[in-house]
Amino acid sequence: MDLYNENLARFKRAVALEPTDRVPFIPVANAYLAKSEGILLKDYINDFELNCDTCLKAAESAGGWDGTQNDLFSPWLLPGQWLSTVYMPGAELGDDEMWQVIEKENMLASDYEDIINNGFEGFYQRILMEKCGDPDKHLVPFFEYLPTAMQRFKDAGIPCISGFNLVLPFEMFCGGRSLENFFVDLMDKPDLVEEAMKIVMDFQMKKYDEMLAAAKPIGVWIGGWRTAPYMLSMDVWKRFAWPYFKQFAELVISHGVTPIFHLDSNWDRGLEYFREMPAKMCIMGLDSKTDIRLAKKTVGDMMCILGDVPAELLAFGTPEAVSDHSTALIRDIGPEGYILASGCDVPSNGKKENIKAMREAALKYIY
Repeated sequence: MDLYNENLARFKRAVALEPTDRVPFIPVANAYLAKSEGILLKDYINDFELNCDTCLKAAESAGGWDGTQNDLFSPWLLPGQWLSTVYMPGAELGDDEMWQVIEKENMLASDYEDIINNGFEGFYQRILMEKCGDPDKHLVPFFEYLPTAMQRFKDAGIPCISGFNLVLPFEMFCGGRSLENFFVDLMDKPDLVEEAMKIVMDFQMKKYDEMLAAAKPIGVWIGGWRTAPYMLSMDVWKRFAWPYFKQFAELVISHGVTPIFHLDSNWDRGLEYFREMPAKMCIMGLDSKTDIRLAKKTVGDMMCILGDVPAELLAFGTPEAVSDHSTALIRDIGPEGYILASGCDVPSNGKKENIKAMREAALKYIY
């Protein structure tokens, strides 16, 4: 427990923008873990003791992690987030092929009115069962093993800083309708989409309030993938994305939990809005598409920044290049208020020696 408490305290000081003995190294990885340890993806996603073993071995082989962003993973979690069909290794795909989100029109334009008139829960369960392969059935062994995995990580001294994901209505509708159809909906029937979003949000807020109270996680992801202002006009983004981010963040903070804004894609145009968040309580996680130095300049005085060693560097770069890049991030973004990590997930073809180089950069940097 001493190592766990030491790592947890280091994480909390980073969130509070306080000096630490060194910058925390807290990656997130899924398929990479299996590939790096020679485990077939089919086995990794179906045997959760093996899944957890693999995670812990990969952390040890990198020289130890100061934390993780998830302590167990299943791609069957993805349909519930995006209302999308997912092809799985060992089923629709080869035994060691990467799971794939299949984006198609699982949700019809007429479903907005169904949600408004009849509520979201029944529609949600119907879509998951009829269109997405009934993920709840496949997730039973995941949730049965999850408490064991959480304890094993704790015993290994590795805090899990993200207990689960809070998914915005925008992300659900975009995945369910498919991107092109949904973006047309935003132009053709914005009021209908917004009314349906509010129904979804009422459902999500109640569900997440109960989950936060029961699980008491250290932090949670508030995900932003398709919601990035990079692909949206600022008027659309301010109407259909940003208010929901704020609602989720306020709910999370009310439970004493750290919101981790997991921001994939380019968020340069939206960075200033995050100054509306309470100071020294949130994390902005970036994936190397947003200008992390602009983020530091814009919100670095009031929000911890996490990231963002690029996937392509971890897959194709040398350990020396990864070390140099990581050191520059620690110098320019940290050392206070910074957590060193990959940009989003470590890619499945990441190199072991490159993950170790990130870890060593965090250990060696003197300030």
